[in-house]
Amino acid sequence: MTSFFTRYARQGEHEQVWNELRRLGPVPGAFEEDVVAVATATMERFARHVVRLAEALPELGFVRASEGLPPHQPPTEATPAAVREMEEAVGPLPAALKASFLTVGDVSFLGDCPALGLHYHGGFEPEPGPPGVEYPDPLDVAGVEHLRYEWEAYTEDPDGDDGDDEEFLFSIAPDEFHKANVSGGTHDVVLPDACADPEVYGVRGRKGITLVEYLRTSIAWGGLPGWEFAPGRPPAALERLAVRPDF
Repeated sequence: MTSFFTRYARQGEHEQVWNELRRLGPVPGAFEEDVVAVATATMERFARHVVRLAEALPELGFVRASEGLPPHQPPTEATPAAVREMEEAVGPLPAALKASFLTVGDVSFLGDCPALGLHYHGGFEPEPGPPGVEYPDPLDVAGVEHLRYEWEAYTEDPDGDDGDDEEFLFSIAPDEFHKANVSGGTHDVVLPDACADPEVYGVRGRKGITLVEYLRTSIAWGGLPGWEFAPGRPPAALERLAVRPDF
């Protein structure tokens, strides 16, 4: 049987392969190496798009939500050890999420950019709420250090459970409200999870979407997938950033 990786990387069966990997449920040991190879290749391709978009944003007048929060912080030499540490503490991590930690790092396109309809400062609170172009859902993906922070808070809560053998919600990103600097919630992944591609909970208008599907949709909309719900065409600047995902 042709490997998943061969079909993904050499035959271009990106969506087909990921659909089949999701149907595996917890990844069997016999497929683990193959699944890791697909997840790594996927996140390497996604990371290239992140770099492309992060480099393009300043030219469009993008102003970061926080001066200390760059649009992209790649993994460091300490990242693999941090991932192993969190796997030992939390339990199995989905292959796509683990590959994102190891290959992509932290991504945050939160900020202001009139050319893209992106807003953060100024007290803007449009009605109704998301999904919709008023809440463009800028790309934001947390790295492994955020997982460490949330796990420590979860296990040290004196009024909560100690975390042993329990699932917990890892907030991989703020939700559409918080991304617009409006009080809201989070986009969450349930951990531990030994599947290939975890569901991301809390994404408005996209019930059941998985991590890879969400990242693919985001890249298809230039890092602002909320524009998919717009009744008309997106801004010209956004059309120039949008590409057909190659992962």
